[in-house]
Amino acid sequence: MRVEVRLYASFAEHAPTHRAGDAFYVDLEATDSLLNLISRLGIAAKDVHLSMVNGRVVYDRSQILQDKDRIGLFPPVGGG
Repeated sequence: MRVEVRLYASFAEHAPTHRAGDAFYVDLEATDSLLNLISRLGIAAKDVHLSMVNGRVVYDRSQILQDKDRIGLFPPVGGG
């Protein structure tokens, strides 16, 4: 299966384009979870502040992903 991924803020360094918010695609096994995807991208799960699947916040990272899901991952973001 294939999912669309967008990484934001400092996570952009893990994206192929190294630009925040650019979409890219990842091929996964049918049994892969959100946590599997995060690990595969080289991101520590503890560093993910907000996970979204198809525009909805996901708290259970063991959720099995589906073909064509759209994933967004955000680190903690500070501002002033």
